[in-house]
Order: sequence, then structure tokens, then C-alpha cells
Amino acid sequence: MGITVKNTTPDTARVVLVGEMMDGSFDAKVMAETDVPYTKYWDNELEQRIVYLHPDPDQLEAIVTALNERRLSIDELQNFGSSTGGTSELPI
Repeated sequence: MGITVKNTTPDTARVVLVGEMMDGSFDAKVMAETDVPYTKYWDNELEQRIVYLHPDPDQLEAIVTALNERRLSIDELQNFGSSTGGTSELPI
């Protein structure tokens, strides 16, 4: 079972910024690609990555839950998405 999530499109250029926190938890935020900071977005962040997906709020919550429950890794998540549209089927 999985969820189908829209990929980023060139006309909107919305991405997901995913952060792994120092305590091992994850957080994510959908934002314009041009708004992604070059520095840490979260104060207690260990690492952040950009994924070219444009999920709705429920899908974003499901992605963060899967990351926090270790059903999906941040490395696996980066295998999904595209900047040219379409959809991705995430295995969560």
C-alpha cells in the first residue's frame, strides 16, 4: 500500500524541506523552492534535505509519521519526486 503524491511542477516550484533533528525525530515543511534557506531551518536540526514533492497537508503528515516510525528513511524519500510534474507513489 502507498500514497500517490504530486511532484513539483516548474510553474509552482514547491518542495518539501525535510529535517532530521538531533533527537532522531523528523519534521517537514512545504515551501517555495526559492524560500529554502542555505542555513538550518530548525534550531535543533542535524540535517536537512529538499525533496521535489508537493504533498497536501495530510500527505505531508503521513510522510513525517513514516519517517518518525522508521518505515521510510530520509535517503529513501529522496528517491521520489521530480521537478517536472507527474506523481510519485510512496510506499507508506
